[in-house]
Amino acid sequence: MGKVVSLYGGRDPRELPMYGIGESAMYLGVPRTTLAQWVRGQRVRGQTRMHGLIKHDRASGLLTFNNLTEAYVLASLTRRFDLPLQRVRNALKFVGGDRPLLTTPFRTDGRGIFVEALGKLLDATQGGQAAIREVVEDSLERVELDDRRLPQRLYPWRREPTEPRIIALDPRRSFGKPTVVGSAVQIEVIVDRYRGGDTAAQLAEDYSLTNDVIEGVLRWGLDAAKAA
Repeated sequence: MGKVVSLYGGRDPRELPMYGIGESAMYLGVPRTTLAQWVRGQRVRGQTRMHGLIKHDRASGLLTFNNLTEAYVLASLTRRFDLPLQRVRNALKFVGGDRPLLTTPFRTDGRGIFVEALGKLLDATQGGQAAIREVVEDSLERVELDDRRLPQRLYPWRREPTEPRIIALDPRRSFGKPTVVGSAVQIEVIVDRYRGGDTAAQLAEDYSLTNDVIEGVLRWGLDAAKAA
């Protein structure tokens, strides 16, 4: 464990700037302009029209793994359920705190955004009104948490959040680049070899992976490239 800490100069790798806006948008499956607005806000004729929701490293302009996780939560709420961004802003305001997107397990049924408080499920978009309808989706279901309930690994999805978890983003592995779950094999390496003429069967043999995993990696990687 000491070697891991020294590798990052004693800093938590989750807080190291390592992802560009375009790269992050590709991993999350959202338009680059959308992610840029979530991070930087929006200004029209010199006037602030919308404040950013994610506090990134202004000096480098890059996102940390924690920033990426915050953006993933936003993407889950807005992309999967088409919830208006203002409704999400209302929920964040209700929850409060420095980084609610990172530390709050939000849930949604496609209409409200719910949080647990005092043993009750409250609709954060309605100022804390108690929720009685069934909640069918957890926006953090593909975020793995550590013992302190903070994100440590992200399993991004491309088409549906029910996809098998074969892609992982882990700031402690391959410098945060997408890898095949359980290995250090970077997704871009597999995709590049496939584009170069290697078959899925060859790749599965070379990396000791199943054909299903290779095909899933290629679907994810090629879809991500199209969205870039």
